[in-house]
Amino acid sequence: MLLIQKYPAIRLENKLVVVNFTSPHPYTFNTGEVLPACSDEVAQEMKLSELHLDEKNKGGWIDVEINYCITEPIMDDLINLVALDITDVVLVPYPVLEALKSYETDDPDEKAIKKEIDFVLTKTRTCRLDDRVTKVIKSDEFCK
Repeated sequence: MLLIQKYPAIRLENKLVVVNFTSPHPYTFNTGEVLPACSDEVAQEMKLSELHLDEKNKGGWIDVEINYCITEPIMDDLINLVALDITDVVLVPYPVLEALKSYETDDPDEKAIKKEIDFVLTKTRTCRLDDRVTKVIKSDEFCK
């Protein structure tokens, strides 16, 4: 499947081309423009890998620490989307952005992976809310 068919994109009035990477929900911008949702199949297929660490709390409940990891298919698609000249912003869920930013290595064999992540981070952003109640997002501000 072609990336542009797999991940919805929109050219905003301000000329930015924004791609929806994996959100099963549409994004409504403060200009009224709407970036369509990804299909449920894409959202499921491109889920982060999760490691759950459970610890019983003194209060009787269980605290769960979730660590997210980028999978190879996610990384491949992100690299290809960022490499497209037409793409300005690849809108990713916050956990995806955090998993990318938190990747660190001192292993010389993994330096190439770190370079790829740095490349992907040039265009990946998460949305910046314009209104918490309506969930409308800004069309000219994104979080990195």
